[in-house]
Amino acid sequence: MLGVEDSQFKDLLEATFKDILAADEVPAANEVQCGWGANHSLEAAKSAVQDFLDERAAWDVVTK
Repeated sequence: MLGVEDSQFKDLLEATFKDILAADEVPAANEVQCGWGANHSLEAAKSAVQDFLDERAAWDVVTK
């Protein structure tokens, strides 16, 4: 992400988080493609992502 402006990065991050919220499954969450596949939790990922999105106004504190 070198050379990407803070505002661009935050927009990309927000879009990625929204993709996660819309996901129906975790890609490659199986023992063949990922030895730790059983440990993936879409619900936990969505919860964490929502927490980050809820605090988007504070992202400047981290990126500056």
